[in-house]
Amino acid sequence: MILIDNIIILFSVSGNVKVSLGNRIRFIRKTRGLTLDEVAKRCGIFKSNLSKIEKGQRNPTTDTLEKIAKALQCSIRDFFEPEYVKDPNLPPGLQDLISDEKTMKLMNITEEEIEWMRSIRFRPGQQPTKDTYIDMLYIYRNLII
Repeated sequence: MILIDNIIILFSVSGNVKVSLGNRIRFIRKTRGLTLDEVAKRCGIFKSNLSKIEKGQRNPTTDTLEKIAKALQCSIRDFFEPEYVKDPNLPPGLQDLISDEKTMKLMNITEEEIEWMRSIRFRPGQQPTKDTYIDMLYIYRNLII
């Protein structure tokens, strides 16, 4: 990410960061139960502009990101660093999976799937490994198809 004249230029060597940013904004908006229209009105921007930002079709300015963050009651940092990264109670096996960028990208693991894996509770003393979470994810994906 580069900041030039109050405009954020998003780039990535491997992958589309604009889409990732938009996906994060959409994920946060939906987890808060808000519509595009509600957030756009709170920000004072057009609904179509917010939609394009969420789809990765538009680069938002820092001012726009600040407005969106305020409307979603979060910080701009949350658009770039998912909440689960900050979770000190994340099981070691899930931490290992999230830290393995190659596997995350290869399996195209979404934030919704990570949130689902975070919600799983194990018996006391059970220590699920990274492979346990990968196996559960395969099962989960087959169940929702």
